[in-house]
Amino acid sequence: MRVSDVMVKNPVTVAPGASVREVARLMRDRSIGSVILVEDNKPFGILTERDLVRRVLATDSNPDTLKAFDVCTRSVVSISPLADLEVAVGIMNDYNIRRLVVVDDKSGKVVGILTTDDIWRNFRGLSEELALKYMIMHRRK
Repeated sequence: MRVSDVMVKNPVTVAPGASVREVARLMRDRSIGSVILVEDNKPFGILTERDLVRRVLATDSNPDTLKAFDVCTRSVVSISPLADLEVAVGIMNDYNIRRLVVVDDKSGKVVGILTTDDIWRNFRGLSEELALKYMIMHRRK
């Protein structure tokens, strides 16, 4: 199974200069846990619910004056849509993360996002070995 078989195509993206409040409302309205910050459709960063809690709410910062680039995680971990899902699970395990930005091999542009929830929804299609790796990863979270 490949990443492209499981990923969410056309993920929600915003410009790095979007306000944090705007991003939070977008996440609420779309029922998603993260947005990808892009410049020229290439990944700049990722902003998650956890980032909002730790870097905005817990610090009493003003979400109206903060920009997404102020609080996002800039070290975006990405993967090719052609990669084996087993490789993706391994990367998630290695980096202890729940999301991978999927980028086109040639252009470097964002084409999707792969989350642990996406993998879970496709759990029945996983090989026994990959399912075990996923379960081990999920228990550590």
